Amino acid sequence: MRRQIFISLFIAVFAATLGMGIVAPLLPLYAQHYGAQGMAIGLIFASFSISRTVLLPFIGMISDKRGRKVFITLGLLLLTFTSVGYVVSRSVAALIVTRLLQGIAAALVIPIALAYIGEITRRGKEGSTMGLFNIFFFGGLATGPILGGMVKDLAGVAFSFYSMGAVALAGFFLTLFYLPESVAARYAPRRSAGSFKWIFKAGRLKGIYLFRLCFAMGIGLTWSFLPIYAHDVMSLTSSHIGLVISLNILIVTLLQTPCGMLADRFSKEGLVIIGGCLAAAALSLVPFTRNFLELVSVNILWGVAGGFAMPALTALAVEEGKRVGGMGVLMSIFVMCHSIGMIFGPLVAGVLAEFVDITVVFFTGALMGLIGVGGVVYFQRRPSVQG
Repeated sequence: MRRQIFISLFIAVFAATLGMGIVAPLLPLYAQHYGAQGMAIGLIFASFSISRTVLLPFIGMISDKRGRKVFITLGLLLLTFTSVGYVVSRSVAALIVTRLLQGIAAALVIPIALAYIGEITRRGKEGSTMGLFNIFFFGGLATGPILGGMVKDLAGVAFSFYSMGAVALAGFFLTLFYLPESVAARYAPRRSAGSFKWIFKAGRLKGIYLFRLCFAMGIGLTWSFLPIYAHDVMSLTSSHIGLVISLNILIVTLLQTPCGMLADRFSKEGLVIIGGCLAAAALSLVPFTRNFLELVSVNILWGVAGGFAMPALTALAVEEGKRVGGMGVLMSIFVMCHSIGMIFGPLVAGVLAEFVDITVVFFTGALMGLIGVGGVVYFQRRPSVQG
């Protein structure tokens, strides 16, 4: 039964992140076709995270009491309809609405699946289990840009979006028929469910959340304008752009299991710090790239950074969830920090690209990475409030 649950949840997460990956390299140029410029492109990207951020804490709280399955299946079904929304969108406003809906769907699937997995993970195996989870998470993100770019070049952008919907629909039926309901409130909060203040009194969680926020800002800054930089400066095709982004995520994916095992045996905090520093170095090198191979090399380094940081950081979050309770709430806020970063990242990038220079976008992403590292170093050494 445990194996069936893991497989169902991993495939559900893969389906959700595949859709995110398909959209990422296509959306900036797709939005430009309908008149979007710097700030409008940033707003379109950010709208996904806006809707997700608003809903995340409440979805997590309800799932702690009522169970996980209904949220995951509903989210996958909504992703199916979202794919059609992209095809019929013909304006910036329509794209924003569609992105808002995709953000709602992602809020229903990813953090709730993560909370479910966190509940059934055996103690001492948090790193390796979260590494396996992240294989499917980043695997969808890695496959998406390649699939989206190739399908667009062969059959048009509409079929890229339809492929996203087909995978989400398959995930919906799989979870509907094969995923059992979780045990409600197994890790329910030990304090008032109407307040989130107790969560942020845990010193370690502050460092975990800050790093997640800063790392996501770097991703949001880069993903929203790396395709435009590659297209305008290097004249790369959609397939090349998709490959550049996918290689980054592919490296992250391949490193999840070995780095997750390292996190179980050695310092999780140390792996997070190494990953954050490597990410800052990689993003600061992007403006100095002048051809496809150089851009690929930098993205590989960025992928190595995520490979070191993400399984260790997620394992730290799972440990705290088991210690203080409320796994659904904690994991929802964990993902919410990512969402907030993905809101402000594209918006800041849009302002910088429009009023300063596109290269400044990547230097800002590097700075955010270093701030996240500083947060981990500071807060991991502060005592946490006991449950």
